[in-house]
Amino acid sequence: MPLIGPILDDRTFEQLRDELVKRIPVYAPEWTDHNAGDPGIALLELFAHLGESLLFRFNQIPDATKVAFLRLLGVRPRPALTARTLLVLETERPEGVQVLRGAEARAGAVAFETDNEVVAWPLETLAVGKTPAPEAPGSAESRRRQNAVEALPKEERGRVACGAPVSFYVTTAVPADPLDPDRPPLDVAATLDRSLWIALLAKNTTDPRLLAGRTLFLGVVPDEQLPRPYDLRARDTHDPTRLRAGDLVSAPPGFLWELWNGPGAPTAFTPLAVLGDTSRGLTTIGVVSVALPAAFPTHPRGRTGSGGLHSPPPLDDDKTAARVLGWLRVRRPADENDAIHRIRWVGANAVGGVQARTAAPELLGTGTADADQVLRLTQRPVLAGSVRLEVEEADGWRPWTEVEDFAASGPFDRHYTLDAEAGLVRFGARCRLPQIGERIRVLAYRYGGGSAGNVPAGAVGALTAVSGVKVTNPLPAYGGADAASLADALDALPAEVHRRDRAVTPDDFRSLALEVPGVRRSETLPLLHPDTPTQPAAGVVSVLVFPTEDLRDPGAPLPDLALLRQVAAYLAPRRLVTTELYVIPPTYVDLAVSVGIRTRDGYQPDAVRRWVELILRQYLAPLPPYGPEGAGWPLGRAVRRAELEAVAVQVEGLEYLEDELLLARRAGTGWTPLPLVPLNPWEVPRLAEITVVTGSPLPVGAGYGSPPPPPGDPVVVPLPPEVC
Repeated sequence: MPLIGPILDDRTFEQLRDELVKRIPVYAPEWTDHNAGDPGIALLELFAHLGESLLFRFNQIPDATKVAFLRLLGVRPRPALTARTLLVLETERPEGVQVLRGAEARAGAVAFETDNEVVAWPLETLAVGKTPAPEAPGSAESRRRQNAVEALPKEERGRVACGAPVSFYVTTAVPADPLDPDRPPLDVAATLDRSLWIALLAKNTTDPRLLAGRTLFLGVVPDEQLPRPYDLRARDTHDPTRLRAGDLVSAPPGFLWELWNGPGAPTAFTPLAVLGDTSRGLTTIGVVSVALPAAFPTHPRGRTGSGGLHSPPPLDDDKTAARVLGWLRVRRPADENDAIHRIRWVGANAVGGVQARTAAPELLGTGTADADQVLRLTQRPVLAGSVRLEVEEADGWRPWTEVEDFAASGPFDRHYTLDAEAGLVRFGARCRLPQIGERIRVLAYRYGGGSAGNVPAGAVGALTAVSGVKVTNPLPAYGGADAASLADALDALPAEVHRRDRAVTPDDFRSLALEVPGVRRSETLPLLHPDTPTQPAAGVVSVLVFPTEDLRDPGAPLPDLALLRQVAAYLAPRRLVTTELYVIPPTYVDLAVSVGIRTRDGYQPDAVRRWVELILRQYLAPLPPYGPEGAGWPLGRAVRRAELEAVAVQVEGLEYLEDELLLARRAGTGWTPLPLVPLNPWEVPRLAEITVVTGSPLPVGAGYGSPPPPPGDPVVVPLPPEVC
């Protein structure tokens, strides 16, 4: 039976007008001219028109009612999400500058707050690794390596003379700019000692004695990009890109942070205490807080070792080497096989920043002992979990706990719920209630969020209320999102009521993954194991996600490890216990298309060519609103030449195609022409090359090319002009 919305009053304009005209003899019998040209009839028609508009609005469900229905069903629209970034401080004061938690940094009108307390020192860092030297045969290279061996200490030279194996390396630095596309990250796992070395560099005002026993705050930016091209079947199952949800969300084994004691010391290293680590073991962007020993510095400034296995690598720049105050070494314990991997940036004086502001304490009101009492906070949207609410009871102020709902609340539980977007604090009916006269206060809460917080790198440039220190953000802010609209919440309501925040069916996994900020498209692949994708695996579910954007290749976006971790962390607690969950990126299959067209008279050939290229790119695009059905190209759907021809001829101004459209799939360094390109269930096409010309199509993959060289391949020499 169809669900038909109620119509409370279905009268139309004509019905209202006729009803008014029929009442004229009753109330004004002397009014006998009922034609349309009569001024009185015009007024009645105006009234009927206004009445019809009013009835139309009367028959609609107002937004306030929709919001009440959502609250009744326990469905909350997604609140605004805060952007996060990494803030780096710089100072010239020898004693350092302390910046407290909650200090405000601004990027224009957008405010960020520091996540933790940090002390900025006049200090810089240089992270390096011992990369194995490539083999370079030749007499010059042999002499170079022989000279390197002769420069070793006497003990090491003796080991070489006794036949000990020799491994040569070069000092490779981590990029100074994390966004530099020309500088690859340092793969620490590929270094000789599988260790990351961090040099502490002094500035002109640095006093090393003031650093003794103090804490360093080191920012770390690992490389979270997936390799391109990404192939699910060709990946190494032992690589650091683990796709199992449990591996993505679990913290890796701990690291050893050590301070090199200098040449000739009784012990080579001093273990350092790690006071905090928001980088999850150097696997995501974060800050590591390391305490220096009271005996720092452990060696004179600028001293280096032999460059051996337990000595820092030599620096090529003598001026930089003279600034070295100490060396930190970071490595995994020897019994762990999970090494440090690609590192893109390391810097000192770093602290996390969040797009939020801390509100001053507020007195919300007094209790009424009534069920469902509601109080409003001054600022909004409110960050969930940041409200510190207290109620003044007979024995003093008592803290109350924020909960998602009152389903598990007992009569003595001090619980409340928070509508973060509206800033409403709601007390329940079945739990403890604030009694009459009991004052209710909020000690602190944070508010903010929205897509405006996704500022670019270098946008943060002011630190308010703190002098003697500069601030910047080396990376763009990420994660900010506006609150879900009422229309979006209503569209998601049927699926939300159906799944009840649980992932059981494939549609549950898909719709839940789409709730993660940064995910544009999600698909569920039951029974697919990433290690054996062609063989069904019982109890396995793989969720394939596409990001909203990818600046490296907008036409073939790949998620990074950070987004895969967010999706895994969101889905893992909602799956069944017996479900083995994997979160995987898509695999793109490179295609090349060549089209020859004939345009109609009166149309610009260049414009028609561009439209043909655009419509083919959009038809093969992986993200909505493009694709055959507006949801992106379906996973595993074969690409047919005839289908692309049917799409191309829809362009206005195109008379017909010259010959047939040429379609090819990449095979090594070349192309293999095919009338149909089959795809696996986890694959989508990527239009790597497309050529649209007037006339016969060019060979597939050839591009527009350049004119052929003169015959015989002569040497082309310009002749200077003749001077009389």
